[in-house]
Amino acid sequence: MAQSAGYTFNAETVNGTTVRDVAGYFLHGTIVGSAAVVAGRYGNGLNCTGGAMRVVVRPPKPGDDFYPLNTDGGLSVAAWVQLNNSTAAARCIASATSGGTLNWAVYASNASGNVEAKIAGATYSTTTSIRDGQEHHVLVTYDATPATDTVKIAVDGVQVLSVNATATIAYSGTEATVEAGRNALTSSEALDGIIDDLRWWNDPVEAAYWPTLVAAEQIDHQLAIYPFDHETAEDFGSYGHDLTVAGSASFTTGLYGGALVSGTAAAGASGAIGFPDCDRLAICGWLRLDAAPVGSAAPILAINDALGNARVRVVVNTNRTVTATWTTIDDGTVPVTSTAALTVGQWTRFQFAINPTYVQVRLDTDQATVNIGDGVPHVSPTIDGLDQLYVGGDATAGGQVAYDYLTFTKNFLAEVSSGYWAGAPVVTPYRPANVARGVYHFNESTGSVVDDKSPSANDLTLTAAGSWVTGIEGTALGASGTGPGASRTSLTWPASPPGWAFSAWVKCRSSSSGARFLVLRNAEDEVAHAGRLDGLFWVRLFGTGGTTGIISSSRGPIAAETWTHVAASCDQKTIHFYLDGKVFSVESYSVGALLQPTELHVGGDDPDSSVADVDDLRLFDTPISATNIRWLFENPGQYYDSAPTAFAAWGVPL
Repeated sequence: MAQSAGYTFNAETVNGTTVRDVAGYFLHGTIVGSAAVVAGRYGNGLNCTGGAMRVVVRPPKPGDDFYPLNTDGGLSVAAWVQLNNSTAAARCIASATSGGTLNWAVYASNASGNVEAKIAGATYSTTTSIRDGQEHHVLVTYDATPATDTVKIAVDGVQVLSVNATATIAYSGTEATVEAGRNALTSSEALDGIIDDLRWWNDPVEAAYWPTLVAAEQIDHQLAIYPFDHETAEDFGSYGHDLTVAGSASFTTGLYGGALVSGTAAAGASGAIGFPDCDRLAICGWLRLDAAPVGSAAPILAINDALGNARVRVVVNTNRTVTATWTTIDDGTVPVTSTAALTVGQWTRFQFAINPTYVQVRLDTDQATVNIGDGVPHVSPTIDGLDQLYVGGDATAGGQVAYDYLTFTKNFLAEVSSGYWAGAPVVTPYRPANVARGVYHFNESTGSVVDDKSPSANDLTLTAAGSWVTGIEGTALGASGTGPGASRTSLTWPASPPGWAFSAWVKCRSSSSGARFLVLRNAEDEVAHAGRLDGLFWVRLFGTGGTTGIISSSRGPIAAETWTHVAASCDQKTIHFYLDGKVFSVESYSVGALLQPTELHVGGDDPDSSVADVDDLRLFDTPISATNIRWLFENPGQYYDSAPTAFAAWGVPL
């Protein structure tokens, strides 16, 4: 049984409006509307009054069976809930929708005031009420493994319903949206209560584990992430397990930015990590063997205890197979050797893992396992003393290998399409999967045409006010102050766009009239504009009938005459505002369907003296994720490659 996602709401898991997925699959949530962090069952919880937490789940690529969207085993949803009042009405704890269908929903109250679940269109009601203002644990399981599917509901660890299922759950399409605090399909049926310790599985949680759920808050499964970008061994996870780079190590271009290279003298990086004792551990990433060992095996990764004893040791053998040896409390020393061999100079996906049943080495599609006989899925920790990590060798030698995106997670990673296995799993380095309507590098440096590198071919033409200036990456579009720097009056854009988003670097003029850097119009009126006014980042969207949408937030200051990365994304329900790659405000959007623009002005309006220099502009007719925006902020000018890199077709959930 593996947990798909999990959310607590404490300081180490909530950053602004982002809630980190502690189950380790990087399905981070976003707090929307007026939901707020308040005191909860364990430290803080989320008060879902007029808002929710939203999670968008996408597979690595269309058609992949990414674990959180798999329903072969079933479904479980659990949370602590405290209602703010005793109203008997549909009050949704959590729900999921895909393909325009409500897949499942768990209710703290129905019209009769009782706990209820809806799964694949079928309703399962109890006679149990939790409208007493106290904290209660609610668990719903759907078991798809027996001959007849079953649904069970437990409140405070006690089963209050067990019936045969009358409908079969299955997600449709390539994407699902999960919301905590309301119906994800209709954005209605508000909980008006506090949620804490929200967990979601795509398996039935067995009854023997229910007391554990009720007794304690979930642990954090994400232990460490090493992307090796910027020539550091910094931990991009939450616990700061940074490593020290050896003097004999070097850095090279990896699959997702930088990669760490180890020679023979020492491991490429090492340091104290102090991982917790655990019954599961998965070590995943990308590995390149730079030279095959001769005479004896070469160490490529090790974790020692405080006394220097090996707890995990991975070596490349002289035949280029890989052996991982684990030293456990229950089973002693257990080795497992791959049946596949590494190819010198070739990047290979790998996983070295242990769970209560087996130890494993996985190299690309090859999987080798050794059974250790512990069939009980929930046991006491068997791996301890994980104190000192060596990447690319051990305490005495190096293995002539390179690593990219090395991750450690306390989870059971069975699916090869999981975020850990398929590619770089951290939040920052993903190219947008959305098709752009405009991609402008502004690196032409000469002439009057600005090339749109997106498939839409929305090229721009410099105006009399436009010029080429030094940008954040190469050259940028300059505007003199008498109008936009570049424009287009015939724009390829769908009539009913599903969303709207932009990302750009801007240098705004200091002026009483502000600085508009992006304007979209059609024959009737404005569609959208963005700029700096009174020192603040602001955006206006105009919905159906010319009504005005979101304006700005006082939490978004932009310094004048300074290159700043700005972005906004609207999904027709909310608008997310970003400065320098980080969300600073999420506001409701409720002014009707988004309009179709036919005219684009960049660097100002026409006519207008409110202008700005612009670089690295991207326009979308869909919302894009916070992960995408972070990537755009960190990778100016790199959205479309002149030549595709190897492995470019393998993605990760965004």
